[in-house]
Amino acid sequence: MKFYSSGLADLIRKIEKGDVKSLLIHGVNHGFATTAIEQITKKLGLSVTNLTYKEVSAGKLSLIANNQNFFGQKELIKISDTTTAINKEMKTLITDSQFYHFICFVSNDSLPASGIRKFFEDKPNLASLGCYYDNEQTIAKMIVQQCKKRDKSIDEEALFYLKSHLKGDQQIIKSELQKLFYYTHDKPNITKDDILKTLSPDLLASGDEMCIFFAQKEPMRFLNEIEKLKSQGKNEVLMIRALIRYYLNIYNVAARIEDGSNIDIATRSLTPPIFFKYVDSFKRAARKTSSSDAIKILAALQDAEVSFKTNPSSFDLFETYIRVHGR
Repeated sequence: MKFYSSGLADLIRKIEKGDVKSLLIHGVNHGFATTAIEQITKKLGLSVTNLTYKEVSAGKLSLIANNQNFFGQKELIKISDTTTAINKEMKTLITDSQFYHFICFVSNDSLPASGIRKFFEDKPNLASLGCYYDNEQTIAKMIVQQCKKRDKSIDEEALFYLKSHLKGDQQIIKSELQKLFYYTHDKPNITKDDILKTLSPDLLASGDEMCIFFAQKEPMRFLNEIEKLKSQGKNEVLMIRALIRYYLNIYNVAARIEDGSNIDIATRSLTPPIFFKYVDSFKRAARKTSSSDAIKILAALQDAEVSFKTNPSSFDLFETYIRVHGR
């Protein structure tokens, strides 16, 4: 399983339920990594034992992870300075064993998608937590720095589009930028058209299909998208906010149409723009939804966010779908 900073609450719930028995924390945002460990230990009532990756063998970890103290206090075994390499014995131990204590591997740097990170993300009862700075200002700075290294400039519209859509894992962002630079190797300036031709739709359009199926009243496909997003470490708050952004766009376009604007012009005025792959679906939804209907749906979605924050364990996003569309 794979989580990022926005999915910390969901990760902690899975640890509490026993769905995650060991965790890998990685990334350059050390402050958030420390906060994550503090939240986990506080929620589960754990004390912390510190080790380093270099000093821990599979045999030693097996003893430490199952050694109960006199008071029966459970611990978080924090293994710092974790690298990408993981041997067969350690893999077997982590996969097959049930530990008394909770095991947490920590890397203070970004890790490649292979090695120990792939191992933790592929196993059903293990998880990784990526700790990265993913606000738009930081991403924009990274993009500009990478362009300067290659003596390239980037259009303002292209930069706005990139910083609005690229989120999360810094390694993936760098990989996507590398593809862009390969494509524009003979061009001094990067345009939005270059971006649309090179970047992965899955990365740029996260959550869009969930919004489309919600708007198109396709309950089963909507539910399938929810499960897909959950498996990627996205919690319900992020899904609700994606729907809120979608219906704010619907409202803005519907209001412009009601004022006499053309739907194409109204849609093109949105910032950030609708991902090109989903423009037609968005227009169909905008044509069928009045501005007053959009306001009612936004109110229901805002109520849903309050409901989730009040009682997350019993929250069901599909109930909001039923409230908006009926059965």
